Amino acid sequence: MNSLFPIVDNEFSVPDVFDNFFNRFMWPSEFTSTMPKVDIEDKGSEYVMTADLPGVQKEDIHLSYDNNVLTLAASHNEQKDSQDDQHNYICKERSSSSFCRQFPVTSIQKEGIQAAFKDGVLTITLPKDAQQAQPTNTIEIQ
Repeated sequence: MNSLFPIVDNEFSVPDVFDNFFNRFMWPSEFTSTMPKVDIEDKGSEYVMTADLPGVQKEDIHLSYDNNVLTLAASHNEQKDSQDDQHNYICKERSSSSFCRQFPVTSIQKEGIQAAFKDGVLTITLPKDAQQAQPTNTIEIQ
């Protein structure tokens, strides 16, 4: 199957077995590409987290806050079926992925956490707990 779809990084370079091994098996692109891109903004009285979750349905998202850790997990399963009843296809694309990210967030009012999902973007509002918040101690660098 690899002969049908050769991979050429640079047409003038000699392939290095070790480079290919580490690139394909140690850090596969599937590992890094399934992690959602997340922005966390400090708005003074609250944190606002925005996560891009393209192709994920609301029902497939699991969000929890426990022991000062916000956990965002989701799964996505998509199949692009062809009309080949004999299963003689050369290539058939399937996409199935899941992820789980955890963010340590302290001094949060658990009861006030809100989340909204629209057009593949998850927005989470985490109100700060003023009673638990501690002032930042700035250290002068000499």
